[in-house]
Amino acid sequence: MIPALFLISQWMIVAALGLTLIRLARGPGGFDRLLAGETVALGLIGLLLLQAGAAEARLYVDAALGLALFSFVGAVVFAYFFERGELDE
Repeated sequence: MIPALFLISQWMIVAALGLTLIRLARGPGGFDRLLAGETVALGLIGLLLLQAGAAEARLYVDAALGLALFSFVGAVVFAYFFERGELDE
């Protein structure tokens, strides 16, 4: 039963990521794309953590933590330059 729940959860996250990638491509603005990019990163982190639970491997948890760190730093840098007006909307 548990492996089936992992699989169902992974497919639900993949479906949500597909819809989020559409929002990332379409926009309409820079902040919308920033939020969609952060949502994609969060979905990938969720997938990595689900895989860590299914495979009982710590490597996936480390990868998820690294992705979370880089995602946060990237969002802060993007927001900083966007606020200063150096990036076009």
